[in-house]
Amino acid sequence: MKKVKFEGIFPAMTVSFRADGALDIEGIKKNVEFLMKEGCAGIVCNGSTGEAVNLTREERIAVIRATREAMNGKGKIIAGTGAPTTNVASELTKDAMAAGADAALVITPFNAIPNKEGLYLHYKAIAEVGIPIIIYNLPAHTGVEVDYDTIERLIKLDNIVGIKESSGNFSYFSELVRLFGDRLTIFSGCDDLSFQCFCLGVKAVILALGNIAPRMLVEQLALVQAGKYAEAREVYFKLLPIGRAIGASVNFPAPVKEAVRLLGRPSSAPRMPILPVEKAESESIAEALKYAGLL
Repeated sequence: MKKVKFEGIFPAMTVSFRADGALDIEGIKKNVEFLMKEGCAGIVCNGSTGEAVNLTREERIAVIRATREAMNGKGKIIAGTGAPTTNVASELTKDAMAAGADAALVITPFNAIPNKEGLYLHYKAIAEVGIPIIIYNLPAHTGVEVDYDTIERLIKLDNIVGIKESSGNFSYFSELVRLFGDRLTIFSGCDDLSFQCFCLGVKAVILALGNIAPRMLVEQLALVQAGKYAEAREVYFKLLPIGRAIGASVNFPAPVKEAVRLLGRPSSAPRMPILPVEKAESESIAEALKYAGLL
């Protein structure tokens, strides 16, 4: 079976909450509408940036449905469905497919740390749900790195269509592109490495930065594809301070949500145990936004 291919900017969308703690469905829809108008190819919901670990099963479904409605038939929805155990991840993947997602983004197991065979069988079982599956490599948060041999085995399965690489290890990423770039969609998930990844020929990213500067990312990719590397690098350098400001592995995604708030779009405090950013960090984020010409 021919693998589904993805191309373009896919923001790893934040999720906003009302004052009473419930989902802000209207705010979510407004953010989706804005991101799609800015030229994004689709939306990733219920991922790390979307606080998936802090959402109930019903809330995850509600976010996908709200996203689908706001997209109005345009673009693709990728829904995060990862969980520590295979059974739960499979159930969440079934939910996502029923709610209208086009693909599932499945982070490696966390807390329960499998060996290579367990990792392979985990993804094999989830792929049997029937929706295209994107492997999500984020070892800093999970303690599991997807090795090349396991990927080689997994890509023989029809529904394994891509991998999101968020380790920050550019050598590992480059080898992924060399080995699998013609057989899978390789998504960069590092907000501070977009230009380098585009120059390797990568055509798709899933970035928290997409919430903040979607049009500039769209422009950067188009410039690289047109061979205008110097101009693309200028865009990248404008965005780099933001990428660095939101890239901390602790208290994530509070900095992303603060940037969205500063830009006047629907946002909220994250759910505990993640805390809102402090004043000094907010000021630093604001300076990065000004440097990029966004504020």
